[in-house]
Formats: sequence, structure tokens, C-alpha cells
Amino acid sequence: MQPRAAFTLALALAAGVTVAQEQPAVPQRNLVTSFDKCRAGGPVTVAYIGGSITAQEGWRPFTTRWLGQQFPGLTVNEVNAAIGGTGSGLGVFRLEKHVLQYDPDLLFVEFAVNDNGVPDDAVRATMEGIVRQTWRRPKKADIVFVYTTAHNLDIPTQRHQAVADAYGIPTVDFQASIRALCVPGLVDWQILAEDRVHPNDWGHAIYAATLATFLRQQMALTEAVPPPAELPAPVFSGTYETAHLVPVTTNVPAGWEVLPAAGHFQDGSIMATQVGQSVEVPFTGTTVGLYYELRKDAAIVSCEVDGKPVAEVDTSWGPTYLFNRENCTMVAEGLAPGEHVLKITVLEAKHELSAGHEFHLGYVMAAG
Repeated sequence: MQPRAAFTLALALAAGVTVAQEQPAVPQRNLVTSFDKCRAGGPVTVAYIGGSITAQEGWRPFTTRWLGQQFPGLTVNEVNAAIGGTGSGLGVFRLEKHVLQYDPDLLFVEFAVNDNGVPDDAVRATMEGIVRQTWRRPKKADIVFVYTTAHNLDIPTQRHQAVADAYGIPTVDFQASIRALCVPGLVDWQILAEDRVHPNDWGHAIYAATLATFLRQQMALTEAVPPPAELPAPVFSGTYETAHLVPVTTNVPAGWEVLPAAGHFQDGSIMATQVGQSVEVPFTGTTVGLYYELRKDAAIVSCEVDGKPVAEVDTSWGPTYLFNRENCTMVAEGLAPGEHVLKITVLEAKHELSAGHEFHLGYVMAAG
């Protein structure tokens, strides 16, 4: 295909997506309320939750600065809740702790890349949970889904878009902008992102310009279409509307080290290093998981709910990573509603590449 024909096709496909999004099943929300507050002098709080692409010093801080430049004298408070290598499956549990407690006016959600490979039903459920948690609050932040890209520029966005359509949430497709340049060969994707995942300054400039163009269009609107006063019934799953993090630093057994708050473990964390160490954490819900740190010399732990084995979790790097990083694993779903106890025990077995039995737990995750 000739470059000109490919470019025309890319524009036609983008136009088709735009037309499809102009006829949502519910009213299309907009950002008039947020921009009215900007015009009134603010301050405004803008939050970003996503993965490593959002954590970079790229489109996120550029957007915060750009908003401030549009309204001289306005204080824009930024909440950076991005964590590399994590998707909406963790984001939905940490939303209250890392984002909503700061009472944002505007929330950008970026999880398409890190949700790639996750089952469709799970993605729709956790993304819906993010929306419903945000709009359960008395102050309902405006929400925008943004879609970044990676590798072959074919990151699936339809699961996120299904949730956006169900709730009338505006979306901004950075991937479409990159495709418009790279599919016809006008620009090499590796010029914009050397590893074909994380944009450099040039790639982030395209992301930021795409979002700024959308925001400028929103600024021109005058009639607010805010979030609904009352939430409708869940469309995909109601489980994650109550997703939350359970602190683990109270009633800690002897032998566990209690660590102070650090990074995203805002309530402190606990560390075990010996085989047989165990801890019990009460929780309420039908779904439970671990929010912990992957470590080079980490343990395999067993998990029991109400005395019944449910899972074993290898918390070491294995051969995958070269540095400690936050991670999450679900260990039980479909539990009876109500109160339960999760017991976690360090096992003697460990990954062949691990030289120890460390287990660093930040939170237990519970929902439902």
C-alpha cells in the first residue's frame, strides 16, 4: 500500500471511530464543570492513574503545566498515582487511597497497555469499578480515559471503550495519533519510543498535543453534562465498586518487621524472612488478593481463607525483572458475602533463582 493510501485509510478509520462515539447509549459527559472552576480561579486538582507511561515525565506533567498556562494565576494540584507495570486490576483497589482521598476535580485513567492480555470480562469489571467508585462520592470528578500504545501499535481499547460508552465518558486515543504518523511511514515508531513502549520526549509531545487538542475543544463548550446524580445499576459487574486496600500493620505477629510508610504503601508494610512465618488479616468481601513487592530473594507464600487453602503465590522476580517492584495477585473470588480471615504463610519451597524467603506485604485487597 502506498503511503498516501495508508494515511487516507488511517484517517478514515479514525473518522469511523469518532462517528461511533458520537452516538453513545447515555449522555456524553464533558469537562465544562472542571473548566468553569478553572475560570473561577480554582484551585483545581487533576489526578492521573495508570502505568509506567503515565509515571514518566511526559504527557502527564506536560498536561498539568498546559492547564495552568491556559488560566494564568490558577493553582493546579497534580496527583500522580501511576505505577509501572500495573493495570486496572490493581488500580481499582488503590483508587481511594491513592486518588480519591485527594478529592480530584478531573481524573485521567490510562490502563489500556498494561491491561493487554487480561481477560475481557476482568478488564470491563475493574474499569467499571474505577468509574463507579469515583462517582459514588459527593463530589464526582470528571473522568477521561486515555489510550496509549506499544509494540505493534495494536493495543486493544474496545474493553475500556465499552465502559466509556456505558457511562458516557470521553476518551482520547493517543494510539490513533501515533498510527496516523507511523502506519504510512511518515515517522518510525522507534524514533518516538526506543523500546516501542515508553515514549521519549518526541513521543510524549504527540501524546500531550493530542490531549491538549481535546481539552481545547472541551474548553469551548458551555453547557455542562456532568456525571449522573445517582449511579445506575452496574452494567458489567458491581464487585469492584467497593474495592479497597486493607492495611496490614496492626496485630502483627512476633518476628515480622513493621516498616514505616513509604512510596505507595502509605499505611506502612510488613516483612517476613523466615519459613513458617504467618499473618492473619481480617477482611470483608467476596474477592481478596495481595498487594506486595516482587523481590529478588522473595518467598512463595500460601494463602488460606477461613482455614481453607485457596492459592500459592511466588513473590520473587524469577527471571522476569531486575529490580524490586510493586505487584498484585488475586487469591480468591466468589466467596460468600461478609467477613473472612486471610492467612498468609511463608513456605519452604521457593523459586530456583531466589536465595531467600523474603515476603514484603503492603496491603490485602478486598472487594465485593
